[in-house]
Amino acid sequence: MRRNARESVYKLLFSNQFNDKFNDEFKLFIFQEDNLNDADVLFANEILDAFYSNEEEINNTISNLSKGYKLERIYTTDKCAIQIAITEMGYLKNIPHIVSINEALELVRKYSTSESPNFVNGILAEYKKRLEGEL
Repeated sequence: MRRNARESVYKLLFSNQFNDKFNDEFKLFIFQEDNLNDADVLFANEILDAFYSNEEEINNTISNLSKGYKLERIYTTDKCAIQIAITEMGYLKNIPHIVSINEALELVRKYSTSESPNFVNGILAEYKKRLEGEL
């Protein structure tokens, strides 16, 4: 299930905030712990590849969208969910934007604060508008 793949990516990005970049052994451990099937592993790797290929641009986008907040001030839990959603919305063209937003909100509901869904939704809704030319 793609939700499980996203959650695995979320865990990997979160761990990367506090440690050196994870290795393939740790990635495989997370995928196995989360019981990802082959399709989920492919999807998770697609997200990770797109994120790390565009990390600087994605983080700059988050900084620009989070008016008044430097990237370093955003809760790590929220930042990781936003990074995944922006990666999907901006670089993986086969996923409806609303799906990426909803999945990010599910992650922060599970792992972050009660205020986080509103903050994350605001940033991602703004990004969606920009992508769809509504601004």
